[in-house]
Amino acid sequence: MEPLIKKNGSRGLKRKEMTETLSTIPDGKSYTGLFLGNDLKRLERSIIERDGLFKADYKSWQVGSFFQRLYSTTHQRVVGFEGFFRAVHPNGSSMASSAIFADIPNMEDRVQMDRMRLLLHFKNFLAAEIDDRWLLTNLHPRVMLGAKDPDISYLAELLEFTGFPPHQLVIALREHAGNFETVLTRTIDQLKDLGCLVLFDDFRAESANLDRLWRLAPDIVKLDHSLIDNALKSGRAKRMLARLVSLIHASGCLVVMENIETEEEAFLAMRLEADFVQGRYFGNMESRAVQQCAVDWDGAFRNLSSQNERTIFKEVHHHNLEMGQYTNEFMECAWAVSDDVSLEEATARLLNLAGVERVYLLDHQGLQVSENYFSDVTRKRVDLRYKPLWDSYGATWTRRSSFHNAIQNPGVVQISEPYRSNTTLNMCATLSVSLRKGSHTNVLCCDVEWKEGKIF
Repeated sequence: MEPLIKKNGSRGLKRKEMTETLSTIPDGKSYTGLFLGNDLKRLERSIIERDGLFKADYKSWQVGSFFQRLYSTTHQRVVGFEGFFRAVHPNGSSMASSAIFADIPNMEDRVQMDRMRLLLHFKNFLAAEIDDRWLLTNLHPRVMLGAKDPDISYLAELLEFTGFPPHQLVIALREHAGNFETVLTRTIDQLKDLGCLVLFDDFRAESANLDRLWRLAPDIVKLDHSLIDNALKSGRAKRMLARLVSLIHASGCLVVMENIETEEEAFLAMRLEADFVQGRYFGNMESRAVQQCAVDWDGAFRNLSSQNERTIFKEVHHHNLEMGQYTNEFMECAWAVSDDVSLEEATARLLNLAGVERVYLLDHQGLQVSENYFSDVTRKRVDLRYKPLWDSYGATWTRRSSFHNAIQNPGVVQISEPYRSNTTLNMCATLSVSLRKGSHTNVLCCDVEWKEGKIF
């Protein structure tokens, strides 16, 4: 049977010939030889091309590629496409990749199907003639699990066979908590040797291993959607996610937030400084990889960016306004301390202001040289379980920005970003100012309660 020569140099069979060649073993039994063969030339002969799209027959279904756009929040345009494997029935129903592989009981046939999956992704992506975007896809778990030596030779073979540029390929791996770090390390090394980028997929808070990030050094980390879902429900979860994104960036990785479905999620992803976003909010999956993003999405990103800038300005203004109400009384306290008034007496009026938690004095090296003077409200609600942390006399605050900024800007009140106090255990922001007390430089500090709901 002679194959038909298709455009772009691809091979394929007529649908009638193809159907006659395929196995028709009933459901529930082992499937062998899903396609014409396992080697790439035979797999390609099993592919059907129609209107520039490449698919293959599997039982009564057609399997093929669907693509979801990956947007850069900074560039505000499409920078890549994630390939998804789907089966479509003539009646219009569809089957996801996980269901396709679950439907195949034989492991060798699953591997064959996975080779077909990658081949279809590559051919459909190449057909779009995109040379400045990524293709994101994953590897079959068999490569990663239960093997002493991971083998990605079939990926190298596929890249050479199709002529797919390795630098446009992003391979997603699961950063799981199992004892497979050696296999993971070898796989990452092999992928990077091929010239591909590596992405850690479904990075979750409960199983995230930050230690692995700097050791294994993936290029991109995709955060599980549950993180942003929780962040929308809780100020604390939002703060934690902001810190997680910051830590991932510090490890040298870029961050993707997935499954974005609403404007609220899209806006929060931008506020949390995710590098990339994807999801139904930015469009449904398509059977073709399309290079240009729709014009309306250019405008949508501009709107989100403008909203982001307005919110940042509003939060900073609110932060300064909120803290500014304490500035006058705080400076009165600082002047009194400079005039050798005892700290206990100098802080009396300041500690009566609603929200003020404690006042304390540091020396020029950041060492606390006074006891903590707590407001009555703070004393009543401090948890007795943390009593060992109440007394911070002699503690060093040299690492705190409140100390450094005050020293570098003598006589000017500084307002810190909110943080969790390790004395009161509450979220607070610190007012600080450097002053002269006799011949010495000191820094007066005042912790003020901070309300939940802000991102810093």
